[in-house]
Order: sequence, then structure tokens, then C-alpha cells
Amino acid sequence: MINILVTLDVKDFDMLAIFESKAAIIMGSHGGTIIRAFEISRKDDKSGQEVHLLEFPSEAAFAEYRSDPRLLEHADLRLKAIESMTVMKSITLKNYV
Repeated sequence: MINILVTLDVKDFDMLAIFESKAAIIMGSHGGTIIRAFEISRKDDKSGQEVHLLEFPSEAAFAEYRSDPRLLEHADLRLKAIESMTVMKSITLKNYV
């Protein structure tokens, strides 16, 4: 199991919601799940920042999701929604409880 932390610089939260609803379905077909998504800033022009915590069964499953042709079909929508993103993958899962 791996976790992915994604920080998004959002151009348009409305477009992001449309894109993410499509991406989440494709993600699920690769065993991926959005554990949590939350905004950390939102401006009047609908831009801002959002953070996603994802979980995938393996790094291979995450790579397959990222290269899925169905996801690539929504590239134009993604460009309208997202300015940039940073993706960080877990290497060691820890439990401090």
C-alpha cells in the first residue's frame, strides 16, 4: 500500500470538481482511493489551493492510473482546472499510535 500527497494550485475550483469526479472513477478502477481532499485557500476568482491524500495498492497501480488513456482524454479539462501540482509518494508507512 502507498499513500500519495498531492498539492494543487487550482485555476478554477468549478472545473476541478468536474475533472476530479471523472478522475476518481478512473482511479477506483486501479484500486486507488481519495482518502481526503480539502481546500487550503480560495480566492474570489475561483482559484486557490487544494490538498489530496490518495491511497493505492502499489506504486505500479498508481503509475497505471497516471498513464490510463481515459485519464489522458480529460487533459484539456485538467488544464482548465489546475495550474500546477506537486506529488509526493510515501516510501515507508508509519503508525505512531
